[in-house]
Amino acid sequence: MVERVISACERLNSTELSKFMALLRRFEAARLFEMGAEVTDLDEAMLDFGMPMGPLRLVDEVGTDVSLHVAETLASHYHRRMAVPEVLSRLVKGGQLGRKSGEGFYLHQGKEASVGEAAERFVKDDSAANLDRVDLELRMLLLMVNEAARCVEEGIVSGPDDVDFAMIMGAGFAPFRGGPLRHADTVGVANLVREMNQLVDNGEERFAPCALLKDLAAKDGKLYPEKGVLL
Repeated sequence: MVERVISACERLNSTELSKFMALLRRFEAARLFEMGAEVTDLDEAMLDFGMPMGPLRLVDEVGTDVSLHVAETLASHYHRRMAVPEVLSRLVKGGQLGRKSGEGFYLHQGKEASVGEAAERFVKDDSAANLDRVDLELRMLLLMVNEAARCVEEGIVSGPDDVDFAMIMGAGFAPFRGGPLRHADTVGVANLVREMNQLVDNGEERFAPCALLKDLAAKDGKLYPEKGVLL
């Protein structure tokens, strides 16, 4: 078991792609916040899904300055698949660095945290204001599923079980969901690709599904066929 954890995580962590995949839900959450989604709804959506901490709370715990640096580094390599949320740079410029400064998306007092007001002035529009938690959850998960599938497609891992195992053990993905690719099979690859394509049609280019997902969706295939061999 230990050897498997180390092996799977080493394969993923040897590339910037793995960091990109593990951080996607945080940055998509920040973008949705800019589009009018509430901090509480974004974080509770992922807690309900089974994540150990909400994405914006995690940004605060890590530091908005650290999160901004990581986002800018990744976006410089994957600009078509990653956009830096402007709210991060504006929070950093204003000195709202998260827990270490006392305020970010949350107001921190000791071990307690409540939704703060500092970030509210950086909301750009209300295009995501009416999305319910199920829709917010889906938006944050789609990018993770896409990049996890791309790991398989590009041979970074030997199969879907490796990326799922590493994401559970190394990135806190909800264990009972089985990992991003097992979850994709559960809800249907074709359904997720349909959602991705709708977002692309609305100008969200970063949601463009990878070739593997498109091929599987076209034939209603699965990442985990019954005999455990990738279709």
